[in-house]
Amino acid sequence: MKSISLVMVAALLSTACASMTIGEQPSATPPQLVRAQGGGIVWDTPGAFGPVPPAVAAKGAARCALLNTASQTYRALGYHPYAKDMGGQLLPEGGFYCVPN
Repeated sequence: MKSISLVMVAALLSTACASMTIGEQPSATPPQLVRAQGGGIVWDTPGAFGPVPPAVAAKGAARCALLNTASQTYRALGYHPYAKDMGGQLLPEGGFYCVPN
């Protein structure tokens, strides 16, 4: 559950990079959660994410929806099956790159 929370925090903080494009497929080098200069948690390489596969689309939608506020909704733009947490360990269910709608 802790890794899921980190993914969600990172996804929220990475929305500043929402103009960043994802790859055509997940890169060979997976993205990792890192501490940003301002102290937040972000993905180190958002471009390492590939498209969200249909098999995990509902899970991505649900995860990104956890970031929704009264004035802003989020969607899963990218997915990487081997995304890593801040300690360099694989996230059990991969990671989603969430962006505002």
